[in-house]
Amino acid sequence: MRAFVTGGTGFLGSRVIQRLIARGDEVVALAREGAAADELESRGVQVVRGDLNNVEPVLARAAECDVVYHVGARVTTSGPWEEFFRVNVEATQRLMDSALAGRARRFVHVSSLGIFEIDRDNMEIGDEGDYDRRPMLRGHYTRSKLDADRLACTAVRTGRPVVVVRPGVLYGPKPGVQNIFLGRVKKFLRPDLLAVVSSPGYRVPLTYVENAADAVVLAGTAEGVERGIFNVIDDSDLTQQRYFRTLSEVRPRPLRVVYLSVSLVSPVVKAVDFVHRLVKRRPWSVAYQLLRSERSARYSTEAARSILGWTPAKDLRTSLQESLQGCV
Repeated sequence: MRAFVTGGTGFLGSRVIQRLIARGDEVVALAREGAAADELESRGVQVVRGDLNNVEPVLARAAECDVVYHVGARVTTSGPWEEFFRVNVEATQRLMDSALAGRARRFVHVSSLGIFEIDRDNMEIGDEGDYDRRPMLRGHYTRSKLDADRLACTAVRTGRPVVVVRPGVLYGPKPGVQNIFLGRVKKFLRPDLLAVVSSPGYRVPLTYVENAADAVVLAGTAEGVERGIFNVIDDSDLTQQRYFRTLSEVRPRPLRVVYLSVSLVSPVVKAVDFVHRLVKRRPWSVAYQLLRSERSARYSTEAARSILGWTPAKDLRTSLQESLQGCV
């Protein structure tokens, strides 16, 4: 099989490529110039040098492949909306249309769980959950991912061979970086004491990057799967209390966590939002983000498990140990 991968040198995309190579697939990857792209070439990957800011030169290459894995995106938190729209929305539409007009029999789009509406605490969210009804209060990244998800899901519902994979918050090993979840709003008071603005019972939607890569590859290779939408979470019932207890157990030094209520910091955050609106510094709302972080949701992964045949290969303890190795 011939596969095309965007974001080929990225956190998730590089692991997708590892699995495709191990399967014996021929891999074509979109990647920026640099040592990481050179390393891909040394492993037999056909590298198209460039990025999603200018998708035109890569459309023909994607159309020549059997499966397209659209993993790449603009993931920074700063920059104008026009750049996020061009990279995360417009490029998604053009890649999908070009690939499916060509040889591709399946287009896999990697989305995000941040797109959902969470209007009450402890709600259940399936693969067909409602979109956030106030996207303009979100950052440009999340807003653009929501728009891209809408495009891909519309393709699914109109019968096109598109598979949407929505991983949770990704974490995992990065050279020299402690790339683990430490709370949505947090502050280290000292190296072994962490303050988290949330509750112990808050469900954390985490996906270990290696488990996410397994799901993405299955989305493009599983027999009998022509289209679909799949949430991918390692443990839908994982609470912050259990997560931080496990993290403390695998760290060289135990970690104490202090939980602060959202109501305690909300007045300060709202005041900051007010000032930012006055000076027109940013259009989104930190207070709204904080409110969302207070509401816990349970994301169903039943479809990914029953249809794709996906289960997380590595449990929480193993995932944290691998993530921390050499970084603590």
